[in-house]
Amino acid sequence: MASCYSLILLALTVVGCASGQLSPGFYNRVCPQALPTISRMVAAAVRSEARMGASLLRLHFHDCFVNV
Repeated sequence: MASCYSLILLALTVVGCASGQLSPGFYNRVCPQALPTISRMVAAAVRSEARMGASLLRLHFHDCFVNV
């Protein structure tokens, strides 16, 4: 029974810690070259495969929006 309470306490602690503060400029501080690198790679992918832009847009809408 004590292990069950310990597991619940651990789960609540992890959930509390996981709700970090998200900010649009996070990568500017942590990895300043992340966004320019991603931009270059996406542009190169779209140049090499014309449908890649549409595929990435579809991926964004399907995977990145929360259903409310």
